[in-house]
Amino acid sequence: MITPFLIIAVILSALYVVMVMYFFVGWLRLKKSAVAVDDSKLPFVSIVVPVRNEADYINECLESLFKQNYPADKFEVVVIDDYSTDPTLQLAREFNRTNLLVLDLQQYLGNPGEYSPNKKKALALGVKNAQGELIITTDGDCAMGENWLRTMAGYYQTNEYKLITGPVLIRPARNPLAWFQQLDVINMLGITGATIRNNFPTMCNGANLMYSKKVFHDVEGFKGNHEVPTGDDIFLMHKINERYPGSIGFVKNFDACVFTKAEKGLRGFIAQRIRWISKSRRFSEPKVSLVLVFAYLFNFFIIIAALQAIQPDQWSWLAIAVAGGAKLLIDFIFCIPVTYFFRKMILLLLLPVIEIFHVLYVVIAGALSLTGRYRWKDRLIR
Repeated sequence: MITPFLIIAVILSALYVVMVMYFFVGWLRLKKSAVAVDDSKLPFVSIVVPVRNEADYINECLESLFKQNYPADKFEVVVIDDYSTDPTLQLAREFNRTNLLVLDLQQYLGNPGEYSPNKKKALALGVKNAQGELIITTDGDCAMGENWLRTMAGYYQTNEYKLITGPVLIRPARNPLAWFQQLDVINMLGITGATIRNNFPTMCNGANLMYSKKVFHDVEGFKGNHEVPTGDDIFLMHKINERYPGSIGFVKNFDACVFTKAEKGLRGFIAQRIRWISKSRRFSEPKVSLVLVFAYLFNFFIIIAALQAIQPDQWSWLAIAVAGGAKLLIDFIFCIPVTYFFRKMILLLLLPVIEIFHVLYVVIAGALSLTGRYRWKDRLIR
């Protein structure tokens, strides 16, 4: 039986399918980034690493950075500690390398800086003190394969992009929440690469971001969004794309991957997603905001349709069948080439269950993000 609610379900589902097909085609059009650069042509790179309370991971991170298949005289690591309350700063200072610079943000901001998130200030300080003209940023809880820096720098060197971003994957997962995060992040990576290929950059990740110091200064760094606690990566990308249209690149190469930890608990996971979503309200590109709003409304509609399906009407299940079926099918199609590239096709077996939790978390985290309250690095953000 055709009802207005069913018509809405069909229209929204059709729009969602078109949107995901746009991502799907963009990912397929994105060529694998083959990189082969002689050592003599590799640029000097400054790896900037802002950290806070990463004592459990900082040694592994630094070890992976100094094991790079990259000439030791052509890179440095700049660690900036953001008022850590654990031994992160001490551990970083004890990591004895001639091309390692460790900065204590407290010496620059004083005691008041302890009470606010300072990642953008830490990054700006790292860029200011960097010896290299080429900057790559990552996080203190990340680890990389030995060809990471060569792949990223080689791709930047052989192309004419102003900013490039690479994939950031969740480390090997051993529980359902981590599996969910793996597939969710892989899905976001697919959208990131696809939209960049379609010259409509929407997302990137500061744990794997490369740009020149000159470009950073050309767009005045983080000026204009310092008051937003997060968004150091996406806001910078959008500013560079506005100044230099078509200048953003995505490195579609598994060697360019950075590996980060999964959130251990549901509370931490929700807080992380609220943090990611909350910055979307400040996007300067209205088309990006429109896509995010539509995705939220479609997921919200699926929940409403699921609630309607429990009604005694014999046709009450049609709307959820249309919307839920369309979402599952097109998401599965999109995830096939993306999970194949990232060597995680086994996660497709979990997609039907993961889709249910994905709808719930998008709606819940989206609503909670409006409050502007979440925890980040042991700080309460308001």
